[in-house]
Amino acid sequence: MTDTELDTACADFDRAVNQRDHEVAERILHPDFALVLVHPTAAVMPRARWLQTLDAYVVHEWAVEEDVRDSSADIGSVLRRVRMRATVLGEDRSGTFIIGDTWLRTGPGWRVWRRHSTPLEAGSLPGA
Repeated sequence: MTDTELDTACADFDRAVNQRDHEVAERILHPDFALVLVHPTAAVMPRARWLQTLDAYVVHEWAVEEDVRDSSADIGSVLRRVRMRATVLGEDRSGTFIIGDTWLRTGPGWRVWRRHSTPLEAGSLPGA
């Protein structure tokens, strides 16, 4: 079953990342959003820090190779394999990533609560 509102929210989040769009990011991120990494080292980047880093997260290429979505009335799960070329805080952050987004349906609509990102071949995330 496809949730078109969740599909739109996912596309908005992709656009916020790829175009470094603060307005869209502010709207789509849940107030308790965090980027969570477990590899190569465990790190949690809260919403405010993620937004500060957004301008320095330059995506040169972004290709979703696999995308699996599930949703119920109030929670959505999006699991993806993404290949990208990117520079973060001036350092290369290119590679293939497994990205899991947890979405919560709130009054204003779907908002991403957590992004879990695991690089399959990239180095550490600068600034995390």
